[in-house]
Parts: sequence; C-alpha cells; structure tokens
Amino acid sequence: MNTYIYTFGCKVNQVESEKIINCSASKGFNIVETPDDAELIIINSCAVTERAEKKFKALIKKLKTANSAVTVAVTGCAAEKEKDRLKELGADIVVTNSGKSDILDYISEGTDWLKDISEPHGFISAENRQMSTRTRAFIKIQDGCDSMCAYCIIPALRGKPMSRDAEDILNEVRALADAGHKEIVPVGIHVGKYGLDLKNGMNLPKLINMMLGVSDTFRIRLTSIELNEITDEMAALLTENTDRICRHYHIPLQSGSTAVLKRMNRHYTAEDYIEKARMLKKLVPDCTIGADIIVGFPGETEENFQETLDTVKRAGIDHIHVFAYSDRSGTEASSMSGKVDGKTKAQRAGCLRGLADEMKRLSAERMIGKTLTVLTQNDGTGLTDNFFSVNFSLGVEHNMLLDVKVTDVDNGNMLKVEII
Repeated sequence: MNTYIYTFGCKVNQVESEKIINCSASKGFNIVETPDDAELIIINSCAVTERAEKKFKALIKKLKTANSAVTVAVTGCAAEKEKDRLKELGADIVVTNSGKSDILDYISEGTDWLKDISEPHGFISAENRQMSTRTRAFIKIQDGCDSMCAYCIIPALRGKPMSRDAEDILNEVRALADAGHKEIVPVGIHVGKYGLDLKNGMNLPKLINMMLGVSDTFRIRLTSIELNEITDEMAALLTENTDRICRHYHIPLQSGSTAVLKRMNRHYTAEDYIEKARMLKKLVPDCTIGADIIVGFPGETEENFQETLDTVKRAGIDHIHVFAYSDRSGTEASSMSGKVDGKTKAQRAGCLRGLADEMKRLSAERMIGKTLTVLTQNDGTGLTDNFFSVNFSLGVEHNMLLDVKVTDVDNGNMLKVEII
C-alpha cells in the first residue's frame, strides 16, 4: 500500500516516524514522496500548542476533502488528547501513543488502539539501525515527563518518565555509527530524567560517556536540558569533550521573570539562569545557548516582559524559539486568572523575535575568522557544532564533517565559510 507520513512536533515524533518508515517494507507498505501518490496517510501528531492541534485537525479535513478514498491513520499526542473525536473529523484509524510502535499492524488489521498512556505499557520502542530520511541520527533514549509545568499538557499525553536500557541504546549507537552517521542526537520527552527510573545509578552524563566510548567516528548533539540538570557532573562532561559533544546547549528558559517562573512551576530564578549560562560560556569557548520562551503567560505584566528581555541579554542567549502562550485544557495555567489578550501577546512575541534576531546576528558575527567543524547535510548546507547554519558557495557531499573558516555572515544569519 502506497503510504505517506506527516510528522508534526518534537524530535521524539520524528524518530518514531523514522521507525515506522524503516519497518514499512517488511509489513507491505511502500513509502511514497508525496501525499498525492498515497493510498494511506499516517499523521504523527502534536498537541503541545493550540496552533499545532488546529493545524493537524485542518489537515485531516483537507486530505479527506481532496480524496475521500484515502485512508487516514492518526497517532501521536493529538490522537492521545482527542481520541474520542477524531473519527468525526475524518480519521479512519486512531492509535494512541502507547500503541504507536505497532501502528502498521493496527492499520493492516483495520483496528484502532485507544488505550490511555497512563495504563502500563512499557517503554515505547523506536529503534533505528539507520536514518532513511536524515543525515543526523536521532536515537530515542527516554519517554515521558512528570515535571508538571503549569502550562504543559505533555505529561498527560506521554505518561511518566521511562528510560531505555543502556545496552540497547549502545547497540543502536554502534549500528548507526557503522552505517556512517557522523552526528548522533539522543532524544526524549525529558532527556535529563534519563536513568532516574532505572535504580542502578545510571544518569544522562554516564550514558553520554558510554556513547562516546562506542566509536570516535561521530559527534553527539544534546537536545533540551533543564537548567537544574546541568550539574557539576554534566558541566565536567561538556567541558572535557568539546571535540565530541556539540557546543550548543538548549536550555529552556520559558520566562526571564522570576515571578512568572514561579507561577509556571519552574524551579529556578532568572538569576540562576543567567549565572549558569555565563558559567557555560566561560567553560566552553564559542559555545552557544538556545532557549524556548513563552510570552503572555497568565499574569505576565509589561514589567515581567521587560525582565524577560533583560534576562535574554544578560544571559547572552544565542538562539531563541518564541511561543505565545495558549491554553491547554487540563493544565493548571488554563484555569489561572490574568489572561493576556491576543494583541498584547502578538506584540510581545514580535518584540522578542526582533531581539532574538539581533542576538543571533551578534553571535554569528563573533564566529567570523574562527575555525568550526561542520556536518554537511542533504540540502547542500551544513550545521556547525555550535548550531549555526552554513552556506557553501559550492556543492559539497552530504554527511561529512569538515573543518571550515568563517569568512562572513549573510542576511539570513547563515555563515559563509571556506573549507580548510
């Protein structure tokens, strides 16, 4: 059956979709490059924001309107959240997160899987011995979260934290390295919680050390690490392995106002964030800091927003993802008073994005004259270890680690380089 997969949301969804692609041929499914050629369309959905959920629902209607005969199978977090209503929108098969790894079997049988993620289900496997669609290899090490941030619906849709066995992870790392991947990215819903449920002393720094020992042919890029998870052990790991661990650390901020952080149920202050970001930049030369920031959280005043702008500048955040707050039913924040109106949220988001562009530009310009290592990608661009995109003047073979000298920055904040 000709099959096309839409993937929304996080890197965990991306690696789980990769697993579906890698299993498709053995189960009688043929992956096609466009939805127009598909008899079956699988949507791996996201529900982290209202916008993501609306986009996914609109896609179901659009697909069914364009071709009523196409089979639409839905999985992912929006399927978990809206499982009782998706058939009304046009979904033919609904598979919640706990059954995602077996979705092709349910499609073959023409049956739904609607069990809640809170029921016992074990680790949701997504092992890949190769990446069919990506240069960088994502490897799932963890699932679930119990942090209960006031704005976040994900714990209800992904369940409690679960860690994958370290030996299984290392076997997959070995296979991905043997397949020639030069960058491996451990992913999870909350990667910093890796090992806490294993009760054998395992944690994320220990796992990364073990991964580094598998082979010296690849580098590791860490995804989001919470501020309080940058322990002395983690800082030492990053400092001692700058040639193997990418010097870009995505540390979610969410707000630069301590008062707002408290209402968000985030367990640090703005000053804590500034101090740790400055510490990392001192310990690891030319490293960059990335952050997610929400504007317009209930009760956020103009003064609170100005505090966020100030924190961004003082912490020297280089890469920022800006989100306007949206209610997620079932979260603590959805019932809070002091909701910020849409116009104000849009204005604040625009202002913060302007500052983000300025910070990224300044950071990129600091790279001029420096030597960086770049992973070449399928589209002819490259990605430095400290998370800048590179624009090559001539085409290069993909999946290579090249040393380059930065010569300039273009209008899109991409680095111009010369290959050394």
